[in-house]
Amino acid sequence: MKAAKKSGSLSYNDSTVLFFSILFLIGVLFGTILYRLNSESADKLSELAGSFIAGRLEQTFWQTLVNSFAGAFILLLVCFVLGFGAIFQPLEAMIPVFRGIGLGVSLAGMYSRYGAGGVGISLVLIVPNGVISALVLIIGVREAMRMSNSIGAIVFTRKSGFEPVDYKLYFTKFIVLTAILTVSSLADSLLTFLFAGFWTRIIFNN
Repeated sequence: MKAAKKSGSLSYNDSTVLFFSILFLIGVLFGTILYRLNSESADKLSELAGSFIAGRLEQTFWQTLVNSFAGAFILLLVCFVLGFGAIFQPLEAMIPVFRGIGLGVSLAGMYSRYGAGGVGISLVLIVPNGVISALVLIIGVREAMRMSNSIGAIVFTRKSGFEPVDYKLYFTKFIVLTAILTVSSLADSLLTFLFAGFWTRIIFNN
């Protein structure tokens, strides 16, 4: 009975990933609602979305790669730095929400600007890299929060016997996450490059 109960319960890794994934989805929903509620900003964001996609299709492969990588990497870097603070857990938890709001606004803007065509564009040019980068950030937040909790336990308690903080492992995990983010950005840039002509025709017809 005890083994069955243990197998049915979520581990720390699973539960935190699930929690931050929910926060990310809440951010996506909030971003979509925010776009719809503010009509003036919605019009501006719709035009911005159109300009963004049109500009992206005119970029070189390397320009697209840098732009695709930079946004998520900055958030991952912020997450990494926050992990060294003993009281930064609330800020760390806001990173998936912030990323979700950005994705929600982008998706709503694409649909508003291009209609059904915007759904197809989003599924290829926005959603794949958006979801993978969000998962990378979610894992990064989990590791940053674990590091903050470890440092906080040492700073705010006077008990002895704490395990030393493994900074090397922390660095290694974020290097791996950065590598995954790089591969995702490469794939995103390749998709944009290969299908640029197809999406240009859709935009032109709209």
